[in-house]
Amino acid sequence: MAKRQKDSNNKKTMEDFAYRTVILSALMAGISFVISLLFNGEFVSITALNNTLILEIIENAIRILSILFFYIFIITSIGNYKELTGKPVTWIELSVFFIISLIQSFLDLLIFSFTFLGLVIVIIYFWIIQ
Repeated sequence: MAKRQKDSNNKKTMEDFAYRTVILSALMAGISFVISLLFNGEFVSITALNNTLILEIIENAIRILSILFFYIFIITSIGNYKELTGKPVTWIELSVFFIISLIQSFLDLLIFSFTFLGLVIVIIYFWIIQ
């Protein structure tokens, strides 16, 4: 009897932990999305005062990585939630967030190109590990 109760409590704890990871991943996706909008919308620029090559490289890296982190975290959050509910992540969900990620980068062709390449690599990676 005590073993069943312990197993039940352990299962409940694991489920609570899983829901916390869903929320944490969604929060990280939101933070990445805001950073992406600030930099890709050109509201924030680290090259505004001193336009050097190294600062441009850093700013472009921030723009690209914030979009990629948004995609990774949002897909992880949705995937974890779907796993808890017993449903698979559909290609429609992957495609919608793929398009949202690309829309964030459409102002700059360089950012768009590297983001597209990065998103394709992330999707292939998720497909392989699944």
